[in-house]
Amino acid sequence: MGKVTEKTVVSMTPKTVEIDIDKISKHEMDAICSCLIRCVTKAFQNPQFAAEYEVWLAARRAKGIMR
Repeated sequence: MGKVTEKTVVSMTPKTVEIDIDKISKHEMDAICSCLIRCVTKAFQNPQFAAEYEVWLAARRAKGIMR
């Protein structure tokens, strides 16, 4: 068996990420949206998540940010 080596991977979170949505094809956008809808639906099935969202939403409405 070969020698096992260990690598250290360094990553940096970018300060900004720019995505040109006009360059995303329709079938890729459909796949992304489908995944996102499933994830959000699953998240809101968690009562704690849903409650935290309601608190967040009420705070934004109180600031006049959302209706």
